[in-house]
Amino acid sequence: MSFSSKLKELRLQKGLSLQDAANLIGISKTHFWDLETGKSKNPSYDLLEKISDNELNQCELTCD
Repeated sequence: MSFSSKLKELRLQKGLSLQDAANLIGISKTHFWDLETGKSKNPSYDLLEKISDNELNQCELTCD
């Protein structure tokens, strides 16, 4: 499963809208959408850190 698929799955499991998820990690809704759809394929370490510090968990996204 790709990073983008895992990100979307976790967001939906948490019951978050795109805007809510983007607000949690401090990025725009458009950037979050690009991550979810695979348009932005290489999130920065800082962004992964922000995700892991909030309701979305970095290991759940990257660990198989």
